[in-house]
This record gives sequence, structure tokens and C-alpha cells, in this order.
Amino acid sequence: MAVTDTIKDAAYVAIGLGVLGFQKAQVRRVELTKQIEDQFKGLEGQVAEGRKVAADLAAQLDDIVAPVRATIETQLDTIESVLPGSAAEIMKSARTAAHNTEATVRKTFGFAA
Repeated sequence: MAVTDTIKDAAYVAIGLGVLGFQKAQVRRVELTKQIEDQFKGLEGQVAEGRKVAADLAAQLDDIVAPVRATIETQLDTIESVLPGSAAEIMKSARTAAHNTEATVRKTFGFAA
């Protein structure tokens, strides 16, 4: 009878240790989840700040580049007007593709056109 009682006690101890281990794992899981959520919130804030800085820099760059762009566009219009028909069409297509690509990039990164 003592052997069966010892085996029974050992089984209870093993089950108890298993339950305690499972509970400890659950507590650790909750702690890690909270820690990851906190880190993610901080990262979201940093990303938002980074986007704001990038948007500000893009706006400043646009202000600097706008006069140069206007001059180049005017010169390209002049060149395009003196080119023969097919060459003018190719140049017009290339310029349109460049403008469309720029618009797509700006839209992708959330910068104003």
C-alpha cells in the first residue's frame, strides 16, 4: 500500500508542478505581450515623427527645386516645339511618363503633389 501511496503522491506533485509551470508560462506570456505592445506604440510614434520630418524636408526641397523645375520645363517646351513631329511625340511621352512616375512616388510616400 505504501508503494501505491508514494506513486500517487509523486503523480500529484508532478501534476502540481506542471500546473505551476503552465501558470508561470502564462504570466510570462502576458508580460511579454504587454512589453511588445508598449514597444510597438513607441515605434509607431517614432515612425509618425519620421514621416513628419520627411514630409517637411520634401516640402522644403520642393520650394528649392520649384524655380529650377519651372525653368527646365520652359526650356523643354521650347525644345519640344522645334522638334519634328515624331521626336516631339517621343519627348512628350517621356515627359508624361516622368510626371506620372513622380506622382506615383509622391502618392506612395504620402507627399503632396
